[in-house]
Amino acid sequence: MKNTLKSTAFRLSLQSTVISGASAMIISSVIYYAAGSAIRRELDRTIKNEQMEIVSGSEGGTGGVAQSIADELSESNRTFYALLSPSGGMLAGNLRIPPALLARWQGYETLTRADGLALPRHITAIRGLETTLEDGDRLYVAEEANGLLALRYFFAHSFWLYLTGMLALAMAGGFLLVRSALARVQAIALTSREIMAGNLARRVAVDGSGDEFDRLALSLNAMLDQIEMLMRNIQQVSNDISHDLRSPLARLRESLEISRLDAPDDQTEHAFDEAITQVDHVLGIFSAILRIAEIESRARREHFSEVHLTELLRDMSGSFKTVAMAEGKTLDAELEPGLVVPGDRELLEQMFVNLIENAMIYSPVGGSIQIRARAGAGRVEVEIADDGPGIPERERQRVLQRFVRLDASRHREGTGLGLALVASIASLHEATFRFEDNAPGLRVVLHLPRATQLPARDTLPDVPRPA
Repeated sequence: MKNTLKSTAFRLSLQSTVISGASAMIISSVIYYAAGSAIRRELDRTIKNEQMEIVSGSEGGTGGVAQSIADELSESNRTFYALLSPSGGMLAGNLRIPPALLARWQGYETLTRADGLALPRHITAIRGLETTLEDGDRLYVAEEANGLLALRYFFAHSFWLYLTGMLALAMAGGFLLVRSALARVQAIALTSREIMAGNLARRVAVDGSGDEFDRLALSLNAMLDQIEMLMRNIQQVSNDISHDLRSPLARLRESLEISRLDAPDDQTEHAFDEAITQVDHVLGIFSAILRIAEIESRARREHFSEVHLTELLRDMSGSFKTVAMAEGKTLDAELEPGLVVPGDRELLEQMFVNLIENAMIYSPVGGSIQIRARAGAGRVEVEIADDGPGIPERERQRVLQRFVRLDASRHREGTGLGLALVASIASLHEATFRFEDNAPGLRVVLHLPRATQLPARDTLPDVPRPA
């Protein structure tokens, strides 16, 4: 429900509903005003004519007006009259007007029982006109105005029911229309995710309607064709490098090894050893570059399977613990049992090897490395921490680029591709990771998605579970 309220479809439907509601209110107000005005004009004309007939048909004076009122009352029971003296006394008519109403009645007025009038049962409202005669008497003539009250009642009670129903229909219709359009957008998004997952042959579907979505799909497909061609060219270049350069370098290394056996003196043998080391360094760079290119193609996602992360990290920590002890360092692991993630075991192992080796290299003698893994909300969190020099915050994004090495590490062997390889493997597994201060040292925190907590197949009796 929360995602629905945040969706574009909901917002557009809500905007459409608000516009429809505002339009309905404006139109209804215009109709109400027009209908009421028409009824009032007709009543006012009738009242004015009636008043003129009484005044003009009388013989003059109060007695003549009173007689005219009596004659009219004998013919109609839907018209009301009141003739009052200047002091407010009732002289003739069938309309009793309360004093409070007399004080404010001027010109045309629409009145109901709520104004203090005693009206017949079949009359719910009247509309009347007050006129002062030449002798100072006040003449009131009113007509039945049930239509005005009925109109007001309809708009006061029935209108909101009508508006609610109309808004509900507008919301539903708008939502369906927008959803039908956004379904095409969602299809494009799903296709994009499949392409990002490594299926470069995937294309956006075209329904042949020729609308904006079809034109967008055709443009995207043309762009994807270009991207696929470029990726294939890159892969072809990588293969050419692999065959055309690695093979000669491997043969060169083999030749150096053979020639080293026939070295005439120690100085020549040392020169061969240095040459072999440099060739190995170049081969390592080529291997890392090709490895990154293979990972970034995302083709290996097709072979993902369940990886028992607890077992993997336990085996690795056991191996590195021996190396750490030999270097005068300590390595501790806190691994929650039964952690399983989808992925490529070989690549995940490569990623953790790079991170643990970095921690081992930069930790001082007597230092410690900690490895922790625990399940979170649908994810697995892995931490690898050391107490070395760390990475300055301003450099933490730059070290993920290829061939980047910080000044403090340039005296050490390396290619500057280790963390770039880690970043590529993490991206392939839809994992996120960040660098944090370990005060002192560096802490690498990884979050691997879609973790599953399975029953423990093994335990580490000497390692406490994290709190």
